[in-house]
Amino acid sequence: MHIDIFSDTICPWCFIGKQRIERALQARPPEVLSVAWRAFQLNPDMPPEGMDRDLYLKRKFGGTENAQMIYGRIREVGRNEQIDFDFDAIARTPNTLDSHRLIRYAAERGHQDDVVQALFEAYFLGGRDIGNLEV
Repeated sequence: MHIDIFSDTICPWCFIGKQRIERALQARPPEVLSVAWRAFQLNPDMPPEGMDRDLYLKRKFGGTENAQMIYGRIREVGRNEQIDFDFDAIARTPNTLDSHRLIRYAAERGHQDDVVQALFEAYFLGGRDIGNLEV
């Protein structure tokens, strides 16, 4: 079986989906499985340097109050998947182009899934700016 997953590294629902598909595959592992992570950008017009998180939330959701409501639901679903989202730790919303390049590079070396997991954890659990090349 082959699975193509279109995902963005700053999409909380994509992180939740990754946890769910891993659990499903553990419950019924196919004999042969390949998974490919494909690039999708939630914000293709994001400046290369990203932007301040509060400004992003204001533009995308009309402000932090609306974002808090939306992220409250995501936190709740995340807890059910053993994901402890720390949205408050995120200071910048990055441009994810370079994270997708890293995932592609990792795929060529057989480490794509590990890199996807590391990027999700760095961003959602650690508040790291995954658009910063030093990170």
